[in-house]
Amino acid sequence: MKSDFEARRHLSDPVAALPFDLGLEFAASLRDACEFKIPEIFIDLAAWAQTALNFRGFAPSAVLHGIARMRKNLVAYVPDSEIENARSVLNAAEKRLHQVSAAEASAGDEKEPSGSRAHRFLEAILQGNESAAAREALFSMVDGTPIVDVYQQILTPALHEIGRLWQRNEISIAKEHAATAALQRVMAQLIDLSPTPPHREFSVVTCAPGNAQHDVGARMVADAFTLAGWHSTYLGGNVPVEDLLAYLDEVSVDVLAVSATLGRDLMPIRSLISELENRPLAPIVLVGGRAFSLRSTLWRQIGADGYALTPVMAVALAGELVAGCTEAE
Repeated sequence: MKSDFEARRHLSDPVAALPFDLGLEFAASLRDACEFKIPEIFIDLAAWAQTALNFRGFAPSAVLHGIARMRKNLVAYVPDSEIENARSVLNAAEKRLHQVSAAEASAGDEKEPSGSRAHRFLEAILQGNESAAAREALFSMVDGTPIVDVYQQILTPALHEIGRLWQRNEISIAKEHAATAALQRVMAQLIDLSPTPPHREFSVVTCAPGNAQHDVGARMVADAFTLAGWHSTYLGGNVPVEDLLAYLDEVSVDVLAVSATLGRDLMPIRSLISELENRPLAPIVLVGGRAFSLRSTLWRQIGADGYALTPVMAVALAGELVAGCTEAE
């Protein structure tokens, strides 16, 4: 039998007219913001949406109008016990949107890549000249720049800029996908040409669980572990929690590193960690990705063992935590 809350889900979605499935995104983010008691999860999405819609010809008030309509029908989004909390979240989002110009970059925007080589790499990727982009990255390695620094100084800023250009409607989603795929192929070339130290006894699995589509960061983390001599397995994005748990039951893993780019990606990670707590040989769980920057304590709230801002930090932290567990034994 459906709960009272579930029975109300048939009610019409007041932001259904907005593109990019924003109605579903807003509903999920509001629930997560209430669940985690972190309003920034919804506020961040609303600010991003305001910019994206403005650059696509929607009225600056489109998101504010949607939020106002959501407030009138909160029973369709959250249980009765969260109504007041949800109302507070929507109020905070409205305040944020009134403070920020519709044409201004959202809170999620990043600065453009700095340095001539980073700019040349980005231009080559956007022009579909994958060979030229690869040469820029390879030249950095020839000049003595470690591959993890190439990732951090050239590839990561390029990835952020590609996303920003799509948000501002300067490139199509097809071009965004093509550029991201090309960037990942360049990553594969770099890792293949990089000497790796002898494998250590430690192993790591990296992925973006649940319905997460943004997995390039997880792949960068996997490469960083490989370069540090770990046995590294990269599972990609959009990995169902149930399948990931089954996989972890079959293999010996010291560390599980998972990534969350959007607020909606947090719940699957929390569910994953909750399930792992019931397993006697659960791996250490590290988290990273933009979603965790919304609140400095979020990784603790979700039950993770640690949070890393960059791939290099993830490897260093994993080494410390594994060493601590070994000493404790």
